Formats: sequence, structure tokens, C-alpha cells
Amino acid sequence: MSSSASPRTPFIGSLDVDNITTSFLDDKSKLPLIISPRLDDSLEFLCHWLVANRSWVEEQILNYGAVLIRGFQVNDAPEFERAIQALQPNLSDSYRGTSPRSVFSGTKYCFSAADAPVSYPIAQHCEMSFLKSPPKQLYFGCLQESKSGGGETALCDFRSVVQQLDEPLRNKFATKKLQYRRRHYNEGEKWTTDVGSMLSWRQMFGTSDKSKVEELCRNEGAPEPRWVGQHNDTFYQEWNDEPFVRHPVTNEAVWFNHLQVFHWSTFPCELWYAFCRLRDPRFLLRSIFFWIIAIIKYVLLGHRMALDMRFGDGTDISVTEANQVRSLIHKNMVFSTWQKGDIMCIDNFSVSHGRQPTYDLGRKILVAWSEPLDKTSLAPIEEEAIVTKQSDVVFDDKLVPAALAVTPDSSPETTLTSEEAETLRDSFALNKAVQNMVRKNSFNDSSESDFAVSSHRRNKSCPVHIDEIFA
Repeated sequence: MSSSASPRTPFIGSLDVDNITTSFLDDKSKLPLIISPRLDDSLEFLCHWLVANRSWVEEQILNYGAVLIRGFQVNDAPEFERAIQALQPNLSDSYRGTSPRSVFSGTKYCFSAADAPVSYPIAQHCEMSFLKSPPKQLYFGCLQESKSGGGETALCDFRSVVQQLDEPLRNKFATKKLQYRRRHYNEGEKWTTDVGSMLSWRQMFGTSDKSKVEELCRNEGAPEPRWVGQHNDTFYQEWNDEPFVRHPVTNEAVWFNHLQVFHWSTFPCELWYAFCRLRDPRFLLRSIFFWIIAIIKYVLLGHRMALDMRFGDGTDISVTEANQVRSLIHKNMVFSTWQKGDIMCIDNFSVSHGRQPTYDLGRKILVAWSEPLDKTSLAPIEEEAIVTKQSDVVFDDKLVPAALAVTPDSSPETTLTSEEAETLRDSFALNKAVQNMVRKNSFNDSSESDFAVSSHRRNKSCPVHIDEIFA
């Protein structure tokens, strides 16, 4: 061999788009687009491939709303961060959301998805939609999947929610707007179903200095905080906001607020939906119990959520109005059970996410997010923009190679030599067979209940309208 030969790459084949395969969860939904290894499933290949095809992947995230990278060897938080930074070098570690989170060891930008009990449902939302500048994209990663029913990070196209919302209610939101009243205590609450109240203002801002908190709010263009409570140590903000925004690229109207998360009826309703889908009686019993608690606490005693939401004129949003929104979201939700190593890339200005409850304490999901985008810089929404049919959006499948089935026979022509392909195919097939055997045995050992859900399909959220039960 010539001494001048170029050094061998850590993977076989080219970095062209045709060296991966693409698919969907089923033939009914194009959310998300799934990218899987064609032959090389190594982290090295994935990182190099993402750098080489960054603009192509970004285009697919924009086009489909979410891209699921599945089947690669991503084993821990630092590896996840490395893969994501190959796609998006400009990540942010600034968090002004409502869920308590903690950073993963060995990383700067990878956080726990939510430090709340895994049996707590977290309703669909676009991340930090109530802020002036929410992140443009989110990146979830699975370090350990749930081996029993539930635990999915479900998705929903929030453009569809706007389109399908009843016109009278849509007009009411457009006219009245929304009002947020945000309250965080000096110490986060522990025994509560209001996830927002678990987060203290000291944890959210990373300081116990009130003047520093006020300075951060000014620098971020956030509403001026007030200090209330008996000892003036409770953080409070109040502001009005739009219920919809325009997508920064496509100009489509998007449902962009946290009503479905921070209405007092949300927690028991989400447990009801979980019961309808999984048929686990524990969710039904908890739904009934927490309905009783919610009615006593929020209706009879007059308590408010940590992030209290009302119409812009200060009037309450009724349970019926909240349920109209909630039912549309569940109608359009897509579920796919996590697999270890999965990376879900989401366009935060079109597609929402939320956590389905589970009783598997081993589930471990992390999240990172991109730099923010000032939503106030987007053009205002006119009524004609809201009523534009979602079907007018064009999905250009010509950008996606063989977006049908994840099989070598249906994938594009490879750039590998026949000898390279045969060698790598054998090793890859053996590796996958071992992984599948381990996964299957692990799943069977811990999921003898009737509540297991297929890992690769779209599941209907609830066959019964919630208003039929809690009207």
C-alpha cells in the first residue's frame, strides 16, 4: 500500500444523505420523520454525518415538524450532547420554564426533561411559549426507555389545533388574548400536582439575590417582577400575551401558549386520557381522586396555579373551553415508545411535546434546546391567516430519500463498495440482533401486564370525549 494513501475514516462509506434510511411511524402521519442508520450505526458516523448534512436535516425538521434519529449508538449524556452539537452548535443553557430540571454530569447543555414524578402527566406544550424569546428547537434523548405502559414523549402539530379550533372560541382567544400570572416561592413545593410550584425562583434564576433576579428580567425583556407574600419573598409577574404566533419561516398560524398545561383541570384530565389509551385502572383511580382534590382546592377554596392563565381581560377560562382545546390536542397527538439512543429533534414553533405518565421509575429522558427567538419580532396574525387550511402546507417528499420503509431493499443506492457493504452489513446485523434480543428479553421480564404499547405505531389518545365524562 502506498505511504501516501489517505487515512482511513472511522466509518465505512460516504457521508451522503443516501447513507441513511428514512421512514414514518405509519402511513397515516408524517410526524415525525425517522432517520435510521443504513449500515453504520456508530456515534462517529452520526456526528460526522450530521455536520455534513446539517442543512438537510434542518430542512426536514422545518418540513415535518420533528425528526426522530433512531438506531445509533448514543449511550450517555455526553454522547447525546456531542451528537446534538454536531447538528446545532449553538445550544443554550438558560432556562426560564416552569418544570424543575437538573443538568447531567459531564455536560453543559443536557438537562433532565422534568424532575417531577414519572407518574405525573405533563400536557402538550411548545417549550417556554409564554416567554418573549422561546427556543427555536428542542432535542430530547433517551438514556433509558420505559419498559411498561406509558412514558412516551408524545407530539402534536399545533398548527392543526389552530385550524380545527371552533371559530367562536378561536375568535374569543384572538380578541381577548391571554393573561399570565406567574408565582414562584422561595422554596419549591414538594407535595403538589402543580409542577410549576415545585420550582423555586432561586432555582429558576440560579441566585438568591432579588436585585440580580430583577436585573436578569430586565436584560431578557421579561415583565418586571414584584415581591409579594408575608415576607416579600415570593416572585410574581403578570403580563398579557397572544394565544397564537406566526411560524418564523412558513408564516403559518400556531397555537402557542400554555393554557392546556396550566388550567386547574389539566392534571385529572390528562390522567383520564392515559387511562383511555392504556387501560391501566391506576390512572382511572388517580384521575377520580385528583378531580376531587382539584375541585376542592381550585373551585371551593379559590387557589390558583403557579402559572395562572386567564383571558386577557382577567376573566376565567372555563373547563369546557379548556376541554375544547385539550380534545383537539389529543385528537392530533402522535405516540412512539422511546428506544435507548433515540434523539428527537423538534421545531418548537410548530410542534408541541408532552410526557405521558408511567410507573416505570427507570425511565430517563434528557433534553437540550437551541438559542431563543424573539417571538415579538414575528408578524402579527390576521384572521385569514388563522383559517388557512392545514392541507395547504406542502410536504416536499422529494427532499427525503425513500421515506417509506426502513429496509436496505427500499433505500437509495449505496455509495459503499460491495466488499465494504457486505462486511459492515454482517457486523451491523449481528449487533442489531443482539440488541433486539436483549431489549425483547428485558421487556418481557418486566412487562407481563396488559398495558404494554407497541414501540412503533401511532396510538389514539382517547376514544371517549372528555366532555362526555366531565361536562
